[in-house]
Amino acid sequence: MKADNSGSGTKEKQLTGKVVLKKFAPGSKSEHDAVYLECGEGSFVLRRMGGNPFHDPELHKLVGKQITATGIVNQSLFLAKDIQPH
Repeated sequence: MKADNSGSGTKEKQLTGKVVLKKFAPGSKSEHDAVYLECGEGSFVLRRMGGNPFHDPELHKLVGKQITATGIVNQSLFLAKDIQPH
């Protein structure tokens, strides 16, 4: 029997904010520079659906820019399926 995930927070959202580059997991073995979306709802690691999770050149081009993106929030990750720069 499948679990009902309707309340798990995986509903599609639209977020608007600034794309920044900052450290992920500072001080740990997993520490690396990651692309984040900083917006009114918080700070989220930004990834594109189908993009490379470790280094996505398309996301690095957006650093410093304002965007509106549609996707799924999963804890501190925002998995974007559509990104529109301003």
